[in-house]
Parts: sequence; C-alpha cells; structure tokens
Amino acid sequence: MAIFRAAWPQVMWLCILFLPAASAVHARAIDQKKDVDVNYVSEMLDKLKVFVQQQTVATQAHFDSEVQRLRGSITSVPVGPGQQTIQDALQKVETERIEAEAASLEAMQYYHTVRAAMGSQSGAPSCDFLSCGRHASCRVKDNGRAFCECATCFAGDGFTCRPSACMPDTFYTAQPILPKAVSVLATPDPRNASEVSLTLLDEEHVLVAIRDEQQGNRGFLILGKMGAKDIEWINWQSFSGDLKAFAPVVTGFANGRFLVGFRDGETSGTGYLASGQVVSDPIEGVKVVIGVAHGFVKHQEQKFALVPLTGTRAVCLYADHFLEPDGDVRQRSGGAALVQVLAGGALSMLGKYHFAIGAPIQHIAATRTAESEFMVTYRKVPDADAEAGQKSQELAVAWMEVSKDDLLVINPHPLFLESDQPDILSRDVALVSQNLIALSYYSGSEKKTKTTLVRWDPSAQKISEVGNAAVIGTGVVSYVSAISLPGGPQVPSTFTYFQPADAHGVAEVCGVDLDGDLTGCKDLQWTDEQLKSAGGIRLPDGRLLLAFASSGGAASTRFISAEEASAQDVAAAVV
Repeated sequence: MAIFRAAWPQVMWLCILFLPAASAVHARAIDQKKDVDVNYVSEMLDKLKVFVQQQTVATQAHFDSEVQRLRGSITSVPVGPGQQTIQDALQKVETERIEAEAASLEAMQYYHTVRAAMGSQSGAPSCDFLSCGRHASCRVKDNGRAFCECATCFAGDGFTCRPSACMPDTFYTAQPILPKAVSVLATPDPRNASEVSLTLLDEEHVLVAIRDEQQGNRGFLILGKMGAKDIEWINWQSFSGDLKAFAPVVTGFANGRFLVGFRDGETSGTGYLASGQVVSDPIEGVKVVIGVAHGFVKHQEQKFALVPLTGTRAVCLYADHFLEPDGDVRQRSGGAALVQVLAGGALSMLGKYHFAIGAPIQHIAATRTAESEFMVTYRKVPDADAEAGQKSQELAVAWMEVSKDDLLVINPHPLFLESDQPDILSRDVALVSQNLIALSYYSGSEKKTKTTLVRWDPSAQKISEVGNAAVIGTGVVSYVSAISLPGGPQVPSTFTYFQPADAHGVAEVCGVDLDGDLTGCKDLQWTDEQLKSAGGIRLPDGRLLLAFASSGGAASTRFISAEEASAQDVAAAVV
C-alpha cells in the first residue's frame, strides 16, 4: 500500500495550498467586477487534474495486482489460520481501494467546483463532482453536464446566492401539515388543532407543537424538513402523554435539542416543561425523542414565554404565585425558570427567580437580543382598589440576562408605556437591530393594535422609548405576535401578525429609519382564513415560516418570501 499512503497526501496538500489563490481570484472577480488574470490558477488546476488522474490509474493498478496475488496464493495454503490471514489481507486491500477512490473523487470534486466558481461554463460530468454553495443545488442540463444553480428567490452563480425577488411562479401558498408516510404505530393526525407553536432547530428542520382539542386537549409534536417550496413531515408524536396541554410553546437549538412548555388546565393548571432531542437512527431514520414532562409550578392560567439562549439554556417566563414567609398572604409576581437541555434531551433546572413582585402578571412575551440577554414585556394587572388617576403599569418592558455563573440578572428599572391607557392586553416583542426592539400590542380600551420601538442602553442600563407608537390595526383582536428580522431585509423592518374578530389573519410590515422611527407600514395578506392561533419564525435564508390553526381546526404552514417581509418598498415610497 506504499503508493496510496505516499501519494494521496500530496493531493490534499495541493488542494490546501491552492485554495487561497483560487478563492482570492474568485473574490476579486466577483467584488471588483473587472478582468483578472486567471492563467496561473487555470494552470494549477490542470496540473492538479493530471496528477489526480495519473495517481488514480497507478493506485488502481497496484490494488488489482495485490488482489490477484493474494487470490492466487490462497489456493496453495491449507485451510486454517493461514487462509484467514490472507482473507483479512484481501479485505484490507478492498478497504484501502475504497478510501483511494473517495480521495480521488474528492480531489476531482475540488477541481470541477473551483473551475465552476471561477466562471467555467463547461460544467462537470455529474453532480458527484460539484459542491454547490448555500441556498443552491446541482442540476444536470440537457447536454448531460452538471451545474450549480441558486434556489428559488435567490440569485447568484450557484456558489454565492443572495436573496432576490421571487418570480410569480415561486409565490408560496398555505400547505397542510401532513406526514409523508404514516406508520402503523403512528399517532393519528390532529383532528382539531386549537393552539400552535413552532421553532427552528437547524437550517433544515423545524418543529411544530399543537394542542388537539378533539384528542383530549393533549399536545403533539411533528418534525419537518424544509425544501424550497414545501416541507416534508414525519409522524406526529405526543409530548404531554395523557396530560392536557393548554397553550403549548416550543423552542429549539441548532444541535437538535428542544424544550416545550404547557399547562394541564385552562385555569389553575400545573405548568410543565418537556425536553427532547432530534436524533438519527440507522434503522428508523430521523426521529424525535421526548422525555417525561416535569411539573414545576402550580395555579397557571397564562401562556409561558420560552427564550432560547447560548449553551442549550433557556428561560421559561410565567405568572407565579407564592406565599409570604408568615404563610398567610399570597403574593403574585412574574416567575422565571432557568433550565438547560442536556445531551439526549434530559432537562436540568438551574434556578427559579421572581420579577414584578406584588401584582398579578399576564400576557408575558419575550425575545432574545444577544447570546445570553433578552427583553421581556408583560401586563401588571392593576389593583381593583387603585385610586382614580393612578398611572397604569399594564405595558411593562424589562431587560434580563443570564450571567456566566448561570444566574438570572433582572434589571430593576422596567419601562412602563401607555400609562394613561387601561386594558393593554395581548402583546409581543421582536428584535429589529442591536438593542432596538419592536413592541407590538393591543389596546383594549381603544380597540387598536399598535407598534412602538424601545432601545436598550447597555452603558446606562436603561430602556427608553424611541419615537411614538404607530397604529397598525383597528378593531378587536384575539392575539398579537411578532417575528424578529435582524439583519434580514435591506431596510430594517418590523413584522407583526394578528387576528381581528370575524376576519382573516393580518400581517403588517413597517420600515425603521436611521433614527429608529417607523417610516410607514404596509398590509400583507398572507392568509384568507380566520385563525385560532399562529406562530412564526425567520429562516436562515431570509424567508419567514408561519404555522397556524384555522377556525376549522386544520394545522397548516405558509412560507413568506424575504421580499414580502421587507419594508424596502415602504421606505422608497416614503422617500
């Protein structure tokens, strides 16, 4: 095996030494858009190709010779340990032959990929010889040659693909959440989805959680693999067991671990956390492993807010109830449970904390602003005995952080907005840019849905409002939700979706100017149905994905293109 061991490291060293030069030429050709002398790079590529082809022929001849020699000698050796030794040698030769073929393929893939990235129009013999860029795939054209092409709603050379306007035939429509293939032991599809939540795991997979009213209000999960226009779903699985699962909310991490929160009663329920992990099984394929749900708080009637943080840690925010030290007076506050999802999906409780002590808490929502920081909004329910003219604290915004010692740090100075307005109910927060957060909420007394901007000042440790609140909807709504769009569209944007009474679901896209003010808003008709519940996320490629439960109980999803979610046209109209 001397030829293989000595020669193929040279191939890899050639690739390593050659890569910076090829990458630099390609970058200059793209960024500067001028003629570049690529003769040197072409010559090096041709030399690499010739070397690989010569080495492949030599190593294959050597392997054939070795196999012939060993097979010829095995007949002259008596049955026993001697023949077994030769059989082991034959097996080793075949293994090294496979390794050599893989190395040859990798080197030729490098050759064809670099040539294509530099602008060659000749293509590759097949897709096995190309490594396309992100948001691109390989296609074989009519001439039998393979080329890299950007996915729909992206433009580029197949190696660098950037978001672009979608053509009419790539606009997205709503699609039902249906497993591709249902096994005999699979959980029946939900018959009446009443509440829905979803999360992103990695660049390809999403996880959807629902409460099925017709199956005893139990909770179910389904894993989906995203494509350019659709999602391939595997079977539904229960995450609550025999427990009811009201107001389910799910959050995930890039390594496939996830966390689900819910309560087992519509009022005065016990709050549970269930954790798990998506794993790849050699027999069953990709599947979801879910642990036993752990009850951690009682007397729950509000939806949890889950915030994923670095290190597979997460904070679960909830409305808490606890007793004073004398055991007589029951106080109310906001609660925060800091947890970590361990390998295999096991759950570890790191600590429990309180905030906004002294009043009932409702309508909690939160968004991550940095690796271990997040912004929280909540309603502090006014006291029934409050004096006339007393300022409201129903629209509160607070900043929190998890320290390096795994301790939750709560800024003691929340910001209170709309202090003259009662009945500030449903709300959500979303990240716009660094330390700039959009707060969307429903003012029940005015019957208006609004969006305003708040800014966190790390040096002063202070939250302040930016500009004035903009009205984005009128009339009663059943929920208000928002999606963070940091660094996505060219113009910073806010994306808020809500459900007006007796109408289809609505989304509003607003632009944000350099001063942090809303520049204008546009309606986005993303569904023609009235919805019970909806949840949305931003995908790595700039698109949005919304999962929702219709008034009839059907669970569906819909992609929204980066162009639809952008306020670029709004900003242009304002200018």
